[in-house]
Parts: sequence; C-alpha cells; structure tokens
Amino acid sequence: MKRNGTRIETKRYVLEFRAGEPVARLLVKGAGRRYIFFLGGACNTTKARDETRAFGKPSFRETPGVCTVTIPESSTVWKRKTNCYVCREDSIEFCYTVAGRGLVERAHFFRGYHQGAEHGFAGDIDEIYSTCPNFQERLHYHPVDSFSISFGNDLTPSVGGQALASPCPCMGLRDRRDRLFMVAGLATQPGDYTWDAFEWNPPVAIPPTPFGPDSKFAGGFAATYAGKQRVNGDWRSPRLILAFARGQERVLPTYLYYCYRHGYLSRPRPVRSPAWWREPIYCTWNDQTALSQGLDMNFVANKEPKVGDLCSQKLTEGWVRRLMRRGCKPGIVILDAQWQKHLNTAEPDEKKWPNMRGWIEKCHDRGIRVFLWTAAWSTDGLSKEECVLRDGTPVTCDITNPKYELRFREMVRRWFSPGPEGLNADGVKVDGLLALPTGPGLKSHGNLWGLELQRRYLSVLHEEAKRCRRDICISTYVAHPYLAPFSDMVRIADMFTCRLTAHVTMLHRAEIYRQTMPHAVIDTDGQLAFYMDDDYARELAEQARIGVPTLYNAEWLRRHRSFLPAKLNRLTASDYAEFARVFRARVDSR
Repeated sequence: MKRNGTRIETKRYVLEFRAGEPVARLLVKGAGRRYIFFLGGACNTTKARDETRAFGKPSFRETPGVCTVTIPESSTVWKRKTNCYVCREDSIEFCYTVAGRGLVERAHFFRGYHQGAEHGFAGDIDEIYSTCPNFQERLHYHPVDSFSISFGNDLTPSVGGQALASPCPCMGLRDRRDRLFMVAGLATQPGDYTWDAFEWNPPVAIPPTPFGPDSKFAGGFAATYAGKQRVNGDWRSPRLILAFARGQERVLPTYLYYCYRHGYLSRPRPVRSPAWWREPIYCTWNDQTALSQGLDMNFVANKEPKVGDLCSQKLTEGWVRRLMRRGCKPGIVILDAQWQKHLNTAEPDEKKWPNMRGWIEKCHDRGIRVFLWTAAWSTDGLSKEECVLRDGTPVTCDITNPKYELRFREMVRRWFSPGPEGLNADGVKVDGLLALPTGPGLKSHGNLWGLELQRRYLSVLHEEAKRCRRDICISTYVAHPYLAPFSDMVRIADMFTCRLTAHVTMLHRAEIYRQTMPHAVIDTDGQLAFYMDDDYARELAEQARIGVPTLYNAEWLRRHRSFLPAKLNRLTASDYAEFARVFRARVDSR
C-alpha cells in the first residue's frame, strides 16, 4: 500500500479524495471498473434531514497494511460529525460518528445532501446480487432498482417476501463483462446489530428533475432504524464493508471472512450432534393442508378452512402407522400447527390431543422422536402488557418483557420436561421467525431491535431447552452466524417458486446455509407440494443428497403453483416404495 497525497493505492484498487469535491473516486484494478460516490453519508433523524454544510481536510494515519482516513464534516443536524475510511490491501471500511441528540431514521452510506442537491453512488455496475433468498427467486437486481435485506421481513414487490429469516446484510455489485464482484455489507460490534434492514438505493429526498424515474439513479446504501435508534451524545454508525470476490459464489463467504477476521462476528463452532438428528423426518403439515383445502380442489384465498384443526392425535397416529406399514418409518415426527390451545401455551388442545404425553411416549417406544411446532413472535393468548406495540396496538410478543420471558420459559420447560407436568418432546420446529418486529412506531419493554432481538428470543429458547436435556433439537430457518449458537437444525423453508420444481432453489438455499450455519443439520423440509412434474417421488432422493430427507406427506399429495391447476392424489404403492428406499438408505448410512 502506498499513499501519494490524498490518493491511496493498493494491489487491488486506487482510492482518491480530491480537494474541494464532495465525492470519492475508486478504481478497481484488473477489471478497470470505476466508481464515484458521495464522500460521507446522511444520518437522518425522524425530525430532520442531515445535510452537509462542508467537508474538512482529510487526515491520514498509516500503520503496516492499513491507512485510516478521517474527514470532518459540518452537519445541519449533528453538533459534530466525522467520516472514517479504513483502507486495507483488499478492502475498504467506511463509517461515521455523530454527536448530538435525535432518533435515527436512516443511516446512509455514500448518499447525502450538499449545497441543495442529493448525491449518491455510481459506477460500472449493471447487476447487483442479493445474498438473501426470496419467494420470487429474484437474486439479481438492476442498479436502478431499490431493495432491502431485512432482519425481519420485507414484502415489497421488488423483494417478493424473504424466504429465510434474519439473513446476512450482504450484496455483490458487478459489471457483467467480468466475474469480479464488489462485495458490500454492513457489520458492527456484537451487541449493536440493531437496525431493521440494509438497503440498496434508498428513497430520494431531493429529486434531480420533475420526472420521477430520474430519482432511480441515486444508488448508495442505508441502514434503516425507523426512529428506534436513540442518540444522546456520541454514536457510531455500522461499518459499510467493501471487498472483492471473483464469482457470485464467493460474495457471501468474502463478507463473512472479513467479519470473522476483524471481530464483527464469531465463526460458528462445530458441535457434537446426536445421530438421530439426521434420521428421516415426517411432518404432518401437507397432509393437514390436503384435507383442509385440497380435497374439494376449490381453495379460495381468505376462505381457507382451519388447517390447525387437522393436527390431531387420531389423524397423526393414522399417518404414522401408514408410513410404518409401507416401510417408511421416520426417525422424527413433527406435529405441525396447531396442536396447542393457543400459540403461547404448552397446553395441548384436548379436543385434538386427548393424551399427547401418552402418544409421545408411544412414539419413543417405537424408536421415533417427536418435535412440536411453535410460532415465534405470536401475540395469541397474551395480554397487551406482554406485547411489542406499534402505535399502541400489539404486533408481537415481547421477549424483553420479564413477564413474557417467564411465560415463555415455562412453556419451553413443559415442552421438554420428562416430569409429570411435561410433554417430554424431543425438539421444536420454530416457525414465524420472519415476524420479527421491524419498522416505525414500535415500543417494547427493553427497546431492543433488529438482529439483537431475534438473538434474544432464540437464546432464551436455547438456554431453557438445553436445561431440560442437551440433545433437545432446535429447528429454525435463520441464516446468520450470529444466531448459529442457538440453532441445531435449519430448514430449507417454503418454496413458492416460479419454476415447476423447487430443486434449484433448494440447492441455492442449502448453499447459503453451508456458508452461514455450517454445523447445523439441514432439514430439506418436504418440498413435494411444490413439485409439478409427475416424477415427484424421485425428489426425496435428491433431498437426501442435500440434507435430511423430509416427507410432509403420509397419505395425501396436493401439488400447487400459482396460475396452474392444483393436483391432488393419494400416494401410490410405487411412491411408498421409493420413499422407503430413501429412508432405509439414510438410516443405514448413519
């Protein structure tokens, strides 16, 4: 690395700050890609837009392998503001500190306002890869698009609903003339992952022309806080990391390696897992849905019968026996929605489960473990006091509230306790994690948000479950190393695919898990319902190559894809024979 005045040159790039200009210039060597972007970032509050009056003169501090650039800034909102670039041979890290008071609405990076105009990020980019899977299978965006990677959920049309919960805030920018990606991601010190979402091309406040589409060219990044980050004194923004990857498959690993190397995340540790965690799984959900909405083939949105009414002891016992008679004995059975009286209790609905504890013990006698389904963040059965509120209305449970935490711990103990008061279950399928509360108007007891709130929920669950028994298995669909200590198994999750089968999407999600949760068991999550071709039975063998083969179908198979007719059939003898072959191979390979 060498510096010539305000020009920093490494083996990978040249970064230049020109006197009197509110922008920085970046040249990426080899590919020859050029970028020009706003020198700092607006830290807007809920009451005021942070405009730059002027930038001060950059100062440079050089240590072996690192050049730190500090640029003071005069702000219309903050008493003091300082921008900081940390330049290494193959990366750039940017953040800023502010001093003053206010509630942060958005923390922008390389987007800001100066002399009455809005400035952003531009360069040799024609495609942006998001490392966050979504239900539209849209992984690539044009630079004029806007999208976000949320720790909760994002249902905007550009994203189509996130498929995995609390993913890494990481994307890759490139020019399709070559394979080199600029990796862009947000990171911070553990304990400070409190923003809602990482945005590309956030909304424009000062349009360049009266023609609306011209505002789409702004570019830049932002961390959204929606007024939940209070500043009273000094506050440092998250770090925007820029690094470089040769190929799309290296974008997320490059980001993660940087975070591990510089202390922003801890590398997930190997854990010793019982062999039974990898045994074939049967889940009741698709048999429930087939009976509730499939048999008449006339499912109409908003008129769906209650699928949860069909998670019953009688039906489940029949489905398990059917599988066993056909040589498809599962090692794990998941009781899906809704076996309990309400979603914040461990008390079974006795109308559906007159003797759940006895049934679970019967499964144990047959060599079958039982998982219970639960819906994270539900308000069902709670008082207003135990909830996160949005403008005074309950939206989720509040794990930061001691009253709800006590209720939740007691619920977990009852799931797993072998004592007379417990159900003696063996694991839990945690659904609903995308319901993590995000956005404006929220109030909770502990004022904890973002990834930190998801971590709190899962850490309480993990702690209480492992007190009951160390081999209790916690199954989630989170995809972030920060949450890895609290998840034993990860599920591929729903596949509302635009394809005829979910196989390609399943492979992609499995790869995301291998990068983010490398030591968790992968549950392939029963994808036959999304398989429109008639050779659906072969897919279970494909699932076994990826992770644990999982059937959601013991009797009925209802296959559906939007804008195509649904198909309903009972499983055939040849189906069971194929499933039995896969199950036996899985058990034999243990």
